Order: sequence, then structure tokens, then C-alpha cells
Amino acid sequence: MAREDGGPGLDEAGGSARRQGVKPAVLALALFAAFTIVLASPISLQPARRALAHSADTRLFLWTLSWDVHALLHRPLRLFDANIFYPEPRTLAYSEHLVGSAVLGAPFLLATGNPVLALNVVVLLSCVLSGWGAFSLARRLGIGTGGALVSGMIFAFAPPRFRLAQVHLATVQWIPFALGFLHSYSQEGRRRDLLVAMAFFTLQALTSGHGGLFLLLAAVALVAYLALLGVFVPLRKLVRDAGTVALALVVLNALFVVPYFMVRREAGLHRTIGAVYDWAPNASSFLAAPTHLQRALLALVPPLERQVAEAKAYLFPGWITLGLAALACRRRQTGEASPSTAGLGALDARHPDVQGPIGRARRVVIGFLEARGGVHLMFYAVLVALSLWASLGPRFGLYTALYRLFPGFDLIRVPSRLGVLTLLGLAVLAGTGFERLARRFSGARPALAVFLLAAEFAAFPLEAPEYEIERPAIDRWLAGQARPFTVLELPVAKPTDAVRSARFHSHYMLHSMQHWQPIVNGYSGIIPPRHEDLFHQLVAFPDEGGVRALELLGVMYVVLHRDFYEGDEYARVISRAEAFPHRLILERDEEDGRLYSLPFARRGRWR
Repeated sequence: MAREDGGPGLDEAGGSARRQGVKPAVLALALFAAFTIVLASPISLQPARRALAHSADTRLFLWTLSWDVHALLHRPLRLFDANIFYPEPRTLAYSEHLVGSAVLGAPFLLATGNPVLALNVVVLLSCVLSGWGAFSLARRLGIGTGGALVSGMIFAFAPPRFRLAQVHLATVQWIPFALGFLHSYSQEGRRRDLLVAMAFFTLQALTSGHGGLFLLLAAVALVAYLALLGVFVPLRKLVRDAGTVALALVVLNALFVVPYFMVRREAGLHRTIGAVYDWAPNASSFLAAPTHLQRALLALVPPLERQVAEAKAYLFPGWITLGLAALACRRRQTGEASPSTAGLGALDARHPDVQGPIGRARRVVIGFLEARGGVHLMFYAVLVALSLWASLGPRFGLYTALYRLFPGFDLIRVPSRLGVLTLLGLAVLAGTGFERLARRFSGARPALAVFLLAAEFAAFPLEAPEYEIERPAIDRWLAGQARPFTVLELPVAKPTDAVRSARFHSHYMLHSMQHWQPIVNGYSGIIPPRHEDLFHQLVAFPDEGGVRALELLGVMYVVLHRDFYEGDEYARVISRAEAFPHRLILERDEEDGRLYSLPFARRGRWR
């Protein structure tokens, strides 16, 4: 069936793709890989030596990927019982588990022992696969190859998704694949399309909790949208087609979701909606982008540049993106091809009472949508509107409604992160806009559009200093000791000093990768209440209360890191330790610090 802009319909596009073979898809994959090398440099050129940020979050991601690989190989049934925040259980559930990303990065980590390389491979692949996924989605919606390349470029490299320092936000590459197969299922009713869509949902949920929730929201919105228009498969068929595969995938997903709910219940770890208000984007966020072009344009208007400097997020999708998306939403002009009747045909087949008020209302709405691109395509205009609304935060209502309706929605602490769905919707619409432009102006070539988009999105070279994971001599010595044992590394900061506390504990998590034994330290999205009290107490360590607390907890070793102490505080700590000659036994005195054992540990318990 022909779309109103003259492009192929969904069924027709699928047949055309099969006739052409895989060549366009392979060329698209190569194109996105090439632009990833350019736009993500120098990370793409030196992935084993550079990191996008020397931050606590980067150290958290490095530790998480490494822990996942270690646990999957040695203790898969206790994956969530990570070695931080001893003795609390299920501490991996204090932040994103990143298991799907760990599986992608595992071959590189195991081959080289370099977590920096594994992390960079994951984020670079997210660019390539995000572009390929949006390309695939666009083709399934009937958009031509040129327009699909435009869609892929936008979703892969526009600033709202191109946030590579935050791996759990970058790795949303499976969302467009899942939605594409869900569209195919709704049009053609093939069971295999539904099963593949479900498999991609599981893959996305395992890769990124944020991405899994984004996909769930988009899929629910798509099904509700099509069902309201009367063009989705009957519920009985949906249940029959899902069958036992759906049950198996529900169980698999539950294995990775239940620990989060258990942690929330056991430790009282829950984000209230009141904490979200401060994270809502301000108006300047929607003009902010780290690209060279946007910064140059803003520099021409100094007052606006100063205002945008206060932006809380990078949400500007690009001028070309907005222009092409707007073009896609216009009504067909005189002389353009007539709109497709795919939606009306489905309505007639599934809802015989099309003459009633509901049927007539559906016909009006479908006619409006078909005149602008088709029922399936125009869902992405709806997705843009809904996700943009939700991204504004709780003050504007929709975020609050989703917070109350969807269990686990409080995972999205920063509402602007929903801009990923806004960007996907704009990418699809922009692909259609380019197709219309190409039909009107024969000089509008895909290659030109792709290079213009790359130029607009360019922010390279990215700030990516050289990065090497520290391996202190004391921690290397610990790795050779009899196991099991438990370690505390010092100094610690008061939890109220969030920056210093995150810096210390995230370094200690990397140290623990030498031995993977339990450590009292930990940095994550949340801190257990009992550890907040303990860290407050350990700021003055060693004193009677601190030593006693560690003995009751069963801590066998305490490591002091000289470089992390300020001024002469390290000397004062050593002096205080001499007051406990029988309870703090000096085991190692290295240039970078000291290690003490606690011979009376394990004689008490955590209270």
C-alpha cells in the first residue's frame, strides 16, 4: 500500500527489503560505525587508554561491569550479592546492574583484563546499534533508505542520547528494534514478530533499567494508541501468540527486577516524588547542546548564551532534526499521493460496528493521521508530545501520574532522561520529513543530509583524558591472603559531604577488584541507613567506638591510604592506632599506606 507521501507502506517496505537483500542494512551499519569513530574520538581511537570522565560514576560503571563478569563466571546465583556495603545483601540493586552491557563487554575484559576498554566498547557499540536500530524501525514504518539513514544518525548522535559518560543512559539501542517488530506484529499479525519484540524488550531491560522502563512506556503507549484506533490485534490473539514464551520472559525479567523491590522493602530505600523537583529541566535545557555549532550560534547572542550556560541537561536535538520533523507533520499538499487506507481496512475487519459514534470518531481520527503520514508513523508525533510532557517533571502532571501508576518509575530520578523517547520520535519524523523533501527537491541527497547532521552534532574531540585503574600494593598483597576476609578502606568522609564520600568509596571499589572480597565501603545510587551511621563514626577512626564497631562487624583488615588524607592527618591516624596495640596489628607498611589486621574480629555481629 502506498503512503500519502509516495513512500512504501509497511507491508510493501518489508517486501522491498527482502527483495533487496541485506545490502542496505549492512551499508547502514558500516556508516554508523564510521561516524562513531569520528564523532566519539578520541575514545574510539584509544578505547583502552581513555575515559570520558575521571568521576565517581565512571568508577562505579567500571566496577559494575567487572563485578557482573566476575559473578556470572564464579557465582551467578549470587550476582546481586555484590562485595560492597558489607554485610548488606543484594547491594548490586542499589544502582543499575548493567548485566546486558557486561555480557557485551565480557570478551574484551576477559581477553585484556582492562575494564576501561570493556566500558568504552559498550558505549561505542551503543552508538552503532542505536543508529542501526532507528534505521531498522524507520524501514519497517515504510520510510525509504535515505530517510531511514537520517533517522539513524539523529538517534545515534544527537545530544539527548549521545551522553556516553552515563552508560546506563547511552545503552538504549534495543528500544527501536523492539518497537519496529511490535509495529510489524500489529500490521501483519505474525507471531514471530511479537516474540522478537518481547526478546528485544528483555535484552533492553537487562542492558539498562532506564532503557527498559523507557521501552515499556513506549510500548504501552503504542499498543494503547493502536487499540484506541481499532487497528491492533484482538486481545485474544495477543495472549495466544505470546503464550508460554511470554511467561518464560516474565520469569527471566523478574529475576532481575525482584531484588530491587526487595531492597526497597528491607532497607526502606525509596525515592519520594518530592526529591524529583530539583532535577526537573529548566527552559534553557531545551536549547543546550555541547556541539560546536550550537555553542557558536549561542555565542552570537550573549544574553541567551549566559542563560543556556545554566541549563540542567542537554536536550536540544538539533535544528535540522526539528525542521525535518516539522515537515513530516504537515498535511499533504494538492497533487501529492492519496493517503493509505491501511488503518481503515483494519478497522473494518476488526470492528464491524464502524457506523456507530465510536466508529465514526475513529474514521475521522484515522483520516487525519493518514493525511499526515499514516497511523503508525504519526504515533511518533504522539510519543514526542507525551515524552516531552513527562520530561518536564512533576509540576506538569504527567510525570506524577506515571510515578503513581508504574511500579519502579521512581528509578527515573531525572525527568529529562525521558528525552530519549522524545529524540526517537523526532528521529522517525525527521526521516519522513527528509523523504518528503527529497521528493520535492531532486537535489536533496541522503549523503548530504547525513553529513550535515554529522556536522551539526559534532563535539569531537571529546574530553577524554587518559585513565588507568589504580592497583595499590596493599590491595595486591591482600589478594594473596587466605579467604574469605572482609576489608575497610580509609579515610572515609561524612555521608553529608557527598562529593568527597563518592570519591573515596568509588576508588575503594576499584581496589576491591584485586580480590573481590567483601568491603564495608561502597558508592552507589543509595547508601544503606546503617552505613550512613557507621561512616559518620569512622571519620574519626581509630577510636574505641570505631574499633569496636569493626570487631562486631567482623572486619579482618583495615587499609589506610596515605594520599587520601589531608595535611598531617595521616600521621595523627597512625599515632592514634598505637593506642590499640593488641586490637590493630600492623601487617604492611607501604609507601602508599598501611594495612592493619583486627585479631578480635568475628566475635560479634552487626547490630
